[in-house]
Amino acid sequence: MKFLVLVALFAVAAADSYKAAEYKAPMYETPNYETPKYEAPKYETPKYEAPKYETPKYEAPKYETPKYEAPKYVAPKYEAPKYEAPKYVAPKYEAPKYETPKYEAPKYETPKYETPKYEAPKYVAPKYEAPKYEAPKYETPKYEIPKYEAPKYVAPKYEAPKYETPKYEEVTYAAQPYSFGYDVQDKESYTDFEHNEKSDYNVVTGSYRVVLPDSRVQIVTYKADANGYTADVKYEGEAKYPEYVEPQYKAAASYAAPAYKAPEYKKPAYTAPAYTAPAYTAPAYQAPAAYPKY
Repeated sequence: MKFLVLVALFAVAAADSYKAAEYKAPMYETPNYETPKYEAPKYETPKYEAPKYETPKYEAPKYETPKYEAPKYVAPKYEAPKYEAPKYVAPKYEAPKYETPKYEAPKYETPKYETPKYEAPKYVAPKYEAPKYEAPKYETPKYEIPKYEAPKYVAPKYEAPKYETPKYEEVTYAAQPYSFGYDVQDKESYTDFEHNEKSDYNVVTGSYRVVLPDSRVQIVTYKADANGYTADVKYEGEAKYPEYVEPQYKAAASYAAPAYKAPEYKKPAYTAPAYTAPAYTAPAYQAPAAYPKY
């Protein structure tokens, strides 16, 4: 109990000591601006040295005749394929007789080689013309002192936002006249019914028709207004109840045992591998490019 009293006193003291925060406009000091100092650039005239020319040294290329080695041919090794007769359980099976194929080693003919003909290149000494040099023309640049305008400062204005409570208006919709109708007929599911209805937004009238399971047709005409709902029910036709007939039983279809055929085994066809002798092309020799002219 004492604890609750202390808590209440503390809450009252805190409420009395609370003051709303006061808003103080920020203090702004205008910046001090100093005009920049400008120093004109110093220009030094460039020094020009005429280029030195050295005549190039040329060494005649050395040519070595290529060495040719005839290719070595290794005859391929052939191993006859290993065949195992398949094991098969009943019916009885006789393994086929297999004859190893006859192999003939391929005939190889050594290629004919002709040594290439080489012609020594002709050398033409280059002609050199001394380059023509024109001294560059230099124009002193024109410099204009930039103009600077001190920026103007405008203190920002603060306006407290205005809040307006939103207005809510309830939307109401006036009643509208309507009319609809549909008809469903499905002989497989014995479904047959119809429904029609219309309204002038004050009085609702309509009717529906349903075929009952006893083959009668039920017709309901109804009306709904400010006074309530009234319905008129009528029936057309007579009720019929057909006699129950037991279904006749049909014997299951006879089952014939499956016929079994022994699998047929075909002797594998063997084709001897075809060997093609490698084609050899003599190397083409290209003469070196001509020495550039200057």
